[in-house]
Amino acid sequence: MGRAIVFLLAAAALAGCRIERHLLARPGESQAVRVESGDRFYFSLAEDEDCRWDFTCDDPDVEVRIDHDDGEASVRIRIHRGYDGPSTVRFYYRRPGRKEPVRTFAISLFKRPGDYAFWE
Repeated sequence: MGRAIVFLLAAAALAGCRIERHLLARPGESQAVRVESGDRFYFSLAEDEDCRWDFTCDDPDVEVRIDHDDGEASVRIRIHRGYDGPSTVRFYYRRPGRKEPVRTFAISLFKRPGDYAFWE
């Protein structure tokens, strides 16, 4: 069983599949991040009882998910195959029933520009 898993991971890597996981360096701050197809980003944001984090994303090739649990929002950002960028994910910390957010930040995503070899 263990050899089969190693073989499948090696075959996926040789076929050009990227399985990359990254922790965002400064969660809660606006920043620009270079991404490639297959990248995944994880981070957590603190919540209190009367406010929750929400998001908007302007690109269908970027999947964002927030799980709320015990005063913490766990955020996952996944870049789909064929991503061309650039795109922006905006996060809002809001009280229920209020239109204006208490706090906001944005993560701008961009793809490496220009010609380069696939192994770089």
